[in-house]
Amino acid sequence: MRFILRAKTKTLKGQITLPASKSISNRVLIIRALASNPFKIQNLSDADDTVIMSKALDRNDMITDVGPAGTAMRFLTAFYASRPGEKVLTGSDRMKQRPISILVDALRELGANITYLEKEGYPPLHIEGRRLKGGTVKISGNVSSQFITALMLIAPNLPRPLIIDIQGDPLSRPYISMTKSLMEACGAQVSFENNNVIIQPGRYRSKSYLVEFDWSSAAFWMGFAALSRNAKLLLKGLTADSIQGDKTAVEIFSKIGVTSIFNEKGLLIERTNFSSSVGEWNFRNHPDLVQPAAIAFAGLKIPFLMLGLDNLRLKESDRISALQIELAKIGAQTESTETSLQIIGNALNENLETFDAHSDHRMVMSVASLAMIYPEIVVRDPMVVAKSYPAFWSQVEKFVDVRPGK
Repeated sequence: MRFILRAKTKTLKGQITLPASKSISNRVLIIRALASNPFKIQNLSDADDTVIMSKALDRNDMITDVGPAGTAMRFLTAFYASRPGEKVLTGSDRMKQRPISILVDALRELGANITYLEKEGYPPLHIEGRRLKGGTVKISGNVSSQFITALMLIAPNLPRPLIIDIQGDPLSRPYISMTKSLMEACGAQVSFENNNVIIQPGRYRSKSYLVEFDWSSAAFWMGFAALSRNAKLLLKGLTADSIQGDKTAVEIFSKIGVTSIFNEKGLLIERTNFSSSVGEWNFRNHPDLVQPAAIAFAGLKIPFLMLGLDNLRLKESDRISALQIELAKIGAQTESTETSLQIIGNALNENLETFDAHSDHRMVMSVASLAMIYPEIVVRDPMVVAKSYPAFWSQVEKFVDVRPGK
């Protein structure tokens, strides 16, 4: 399936209803499943990833297929390992290429019985759940913070304190802090001591929880604003005191003329003038902002060095390679390493090819902003946005004519 995008206007004015945070939603779902009594979750995300997680926790199926939902794969591995019962946990072909041995090894140290059903170190998994013992585990911090979060979430139900000794500087540290905040809001005792996360035994408290709106999704609209002729958009519901690390998007996009002001309704973003001498940015703590930032900088023909991309090749797509492919279509010259991507500059290509999603929701939402600088663009596999932002295209249609193509 393809969508043809043609901007109705180069001036963006109005309000955007952002989705609820799936990162928060998925964590709170695990907490609720481990709590003594169920509790109400308000503003729960309707993203595919959260729907998959919710259904898996509501059902008692022997086989759980999470499809492309990486968060569900990591969190459910730890959840199933810590609960009585036998489970097979599997996913999409891409999921079977995403390593999980770091988490499995840590769970085995705590007493888990997990075996690989196909390739060693990768899903699918056979899990025989049991009561885990707690104690100290060492885990590498340079692959995925979700491994650490998965261990943190089950820790209050263990009979002994859990000490997670993180080896090296952890990627996406704000996501670990998010998990800590959510756990503490539900009664858990969590502390950080240097690179150790310490969780005391106890029980989660059952209380209603209101999920924040999603800052990662806000970045796509900042990309639209950056590439527009003029913009004044209200991103409803965002707050300055958010527990989400991706609120850093405000600072990143301010470098290319997107100013942000909080008011009682949310975040007002506007297009202003800017200096093109930005230089570089380290995305180690907020990798989900790489794609919208890369497209915006390249669309404005601004050289930009993106650092700290340690695990970007292990996401829904190889995001470094996918970005280079798509940026080349607009004439951008790039250079990459395993942990960086540099946009050297470009002369915008007027003979556009079709942009590909690479089965990656963040890629297709990022390239959609190019409709602001081209008369018409085409995107392939547009409905992959349902993974995190099902209403994305209905919001885009406020400013862009979106129609199916062959």
